[in-house]
Amino acid sequence: MQSQLSRVSALNKSALDTWLETAHVIVDGAEKIGRLQLEAVKSLLHEGAERGRGLSELKGANFPALAGGEAAATAEKVFGYARNLYDTSQATGVQLFELAQMRAAVLRNEWFSALDDLTDEIPGGKTGGSKAALDSTRATVEAVIEGLTRTAKQSLELSDAVIKTTSDSATQAIKSLAPRG
Repeated sequence: MQSQLSRVSALNKSALDTWLETAHVIVDGAEKIGRLQLEAVKSLLHEGAERGRGLSELKGANFPALAGGEAAATAEKVFGYARNLYDTSQATGVQLFELAQMRAAVLRNEWFSALDDLTDEIPGGKTGGSKAALDSTRATVEAVIEGLTRTAKQSLELSDAVIKTTSDSATQAIKSLAPRG
């Protein structure tokens, strides 16, 4: 059996490892978002220059139709950018949720194991009310955490579906409003 000091040390190491892994997931997500933003700026600059060149060469064009088409194309790109930004943020959030869920389960098991060992060492701990109370507490904590985890997963899935459906509907509406030429 591990000494209590080495058990606490192992729990602290586990917490530090979790923090480092969490920081890594967050930094990866931030890096992806930064790349996405840089690509969006590059694209805007490139397209702006191309439109400027194109407009300087036009003579007698139907500017309202041209402007409507450009507005629709720009709106589609904005929705695409927002969708990519959301997808990246959602993926990072899901990774963090899964990491938290996994690490919390390990941490709970370690703490309850330590409490079991302590309960076993007190007089009457193995057969007394302390053990029954600890077992009841553990079952209650596990049931509450399972319920909260299930609710959080369902909320993530529902919000993801709503946002994607709204984004798809808005993109389709923009496409239908764009002048055909």
